[in-house]
Amino acid sequence: MPKEKQSAHSHAADLQSATVNVVLIWPEFPVTYWGGQYSLWIIGKRALMPPLGLLTVAALCPPEWNLRLIDLNIEKLSQADLDWADLALISGMRIQHKSMAETIERCRESGVPTVVGGPHASSSRERFAQATHLVLDEGEITLPMFFTDYAAGTARRVYESNGEKPELTQTPIPRFDLLKLDAYVHMCIQFSRGCPFNCEFCDITMLFGKTPRTKSISQILAELQAIYDVGFRGEIFFVDDNFVGNKKNVKLMLPELIAWMKERKYPFAFYTEASLTLADDDELLELMREANFYSVFVGIESPSLECLRETQKHQNVQGDMLSKIHKIHSYGMEVMGGFIVGFDQDPEDIFERQLEFIAAARIPMAMVGPLSAMPNTQLWLRLQEEGRLMEEWGGDTFDFCNFVTVMPRLTLIRGYRTIMATLYKPVNFFDRLYDLVSSLQGTSNQIFGQLSPSTRVKYFFPLMGALLWIACTDKNRGEYLRFLMRILRNHPEKFLLALCRTIVGHHLIQYTDQVTLPNLNRLESELLQNEHVAETVLR
Repeated sequence: MPKEKQSAHSHAADLQSATVNVVLIWPEFPVTYWGGQYSLWIIGKRALMPPLGLLTVAALCPPEWNLRLIDLNIEKLSQADLDWADLALISGMRIQHKSMAETIERCRESGVPTVVGGPHASSSRERFAQATHLVLDEGEITLPMFFTDYAAGTARRVYESNGEKPELTQTPIPRFDLLKLDAYVHMCIQFSRGCPFNCEFCDITMLFGKTPRTKSISQILAELQAIYDVGFRGEIFFVDDNFVGNKKNVKLMLPELIAWMKERKYPFAFYTEASLTLADDDELLELMREANFYSVFVGIESPSLECLRETQKHQNVQGDMLSKIHKIHSYGMEVMGGFIVGFDQDPEDIFERQLEFIAAARIPMAMVGPLSAMPNTQLWLRLQEEGRLMEEWGGDTFDFCNFVTVMPRLTLIRGYRTIMATLYKPVNFFDRLYDLVSSLQGTSNQIFGQLSPSTRVKYFFPLMGALLWIACTDKNRGEYLRFLMRILRNHPEKFLLALCRTIVGHHLIQYTDQVTLPNLNRLESELLQNEHVAETVLR
């Protein structure tokens, strides 16, 4: 039975003299390419990284509120949590929708009002009819409005910024102290929001605009110090959608970051996302190397220039993409790549060309996904106008195209299946990984740069334990061990990098085998069955 709750109005009357108990809930992710679920447990972790957005929301909350963070990826939401809470703040992405909806319903049944925000709610508010309040867009603007009205007992159902974008200098230090730190592999931090480019399929400019806004240097250093002070050492993800979108401010920040890292004997190693224009700036590449950036995710999308022009990826048309990727390698940084099939301009041989490009680019971690139309993007609006939209986007990069494709759907399914089966066949994955490790230039400690010896030890033993488990149980253990022996013979100074990427590769190989390929087989079977039924009806 739902517990008795005060009404928002009667409860708000007491807010000046009493605190509010608030549970911040991060919904569960299904198994995904980036989730690492097949590898996390064998290194003793439960999630890849914490919910930075909710930690920032927590810092924006009134200081007198009592806060409790529940990450459903590492723990359960108990009835005791709901009995304690006066209010539930919930954020999430589209792929978390199922867990978000279930959580909202649990809160409703327990009489806990819900405040829902984040990128999914901001782009698809119609999917949250059960939420008590929707606080949309960027929280630096909309959350203070909600807090003021909530305290006065006049909270509206929907808050939005109406196109206004906050300066990130308003953003407080996230509440890293709320975390169960040992559950996570990495930590995360944000320097900028927005991207100057206008890729047709991307929702970043819709959510955050085309003018990249950045935090101040002092903010970034204060956030890193907060992470340092809670005791974390290791990898930190700069979650910026394009870290080099505002090159001027990045170049001002990095020298200060380098000095901060040197003073503390390099407690962290960084990775981020950036456009391929990074390769055009030697100064920026050198600064990132000195700051201990070891990896960058780049949206490459397609080796076809026609496809790049179709999707307005003009920044990738200028110059030779392979040469640019190899240049980033020359500064000791791995390139993780994003690729897409399903463009209207895809040639018949696109699947072979994608495989050839990925191999030549030495990209072991290649995220290849079918093109999907996300709500309210330029692509979504164009396909809607053309009458080609078929269904909602599921939120997973590996969901199949949610629109009528130019290439026959069966051809696309089979070609995409060939790409994934080939990329993540263990021998092929480890060949690309060996080529990458061999090509990376830099110090003998590369890929984790100048991490302190104690931090490197922290990585080594859990990874070796995971390798022992794989060697004893995995059907492909021979490929894992052959690869690592090859590294020990030829590049022993890069063994830690190779070992780390071997454990990451375990997840990618298992995810492809257990999730991606069965889903594609199912889609092919359903399509053939539907064609058979249609043919029978016509006869």
